[in-house]
Amino acid sequence: MYFYDRLKENQYLLNETEQMILDYLLEHSAKIKDLTVREVAKTHYTAPNTIIRLCQKLGFKGFTDFKEGLYAAEQAKKDWVEITSLDEQIVKTKQLVNPKVIDQIINCIHHAEKILFFAVGLSRFPAQELDARLQLIGKNSHIFVDPHVMKHNASLLSNKDLAIAISNSGTTDNVLAATTIANVAGAKTLSITGFSTNPLAKQTHYQLYGFTTNIRVSGIDAADRFSIHYLINLLFNEYLRKYHT
Repeated sequence: MYFYDRLKENQYLLNETEQMILDYLLEHSAKIKDLTVREVAKTHYTAPNTIIRLCQKLGFKGFTDFKEGLYAAEQAKKDWVEITSLDEQIVKTKQLVNPKVIDQIINCIHHAEKILFFAVGLSRFPAQELDARLQLIGKNSHIFVDPHVMKHNASLLSNKDLAIAISNSGTTDNVLAATTIANVAGAKTLSITGFSTNPLAKQTHYQLYGFTTNIRVSGIDAADRFSIHYLINLLFNEYLRKYHT
């Protein structure tokens, strides 16, 4: 996870060409170990030094350090694809949690004038739980599951507000669209998703990842949201500890 944390923290430093190269490297993560800096540079009609500077901007020592980090992150994901017990899900989810990020998020929740939740399908249940608990302590919190209402209210947010988007896959179209609108409106955004390099996490200011499994019944998403429930309870309990003790 720390590989992707570095990317999120430093990605804003990249110019358009460097971002294009980074996207290429992430898309070819399966064979990252075999790629050389000269091959990547040749593919993008640039110099090897450009690739090295890109990696250094992202917080790595160089291309080799970047490759090792990406390879390790991809191997971790492959190691966790099997269906596991609920106990193992929690253990692995806890390993993905960065305490500094948790502290930043609860500070954001505390100072937000308005908090909106974007979630559909089974992900709406953990969203509804956290929404209700935040209302209990006096926060101006709301959840919207209708896509049109969701997008409309996202457009009404300001830089004093927070949008929390929950999607197991991180690819839910309506949640992605509402989050994009919230970003444009100037609000802070938090994504809570399964552990993956997903488009929802890429566009939010803060990210939390739960260890989940992909289960479908007759083509319909039937994966549990146990780890996501764990994360929203962690957020709420840490909030109470810091601001209500």
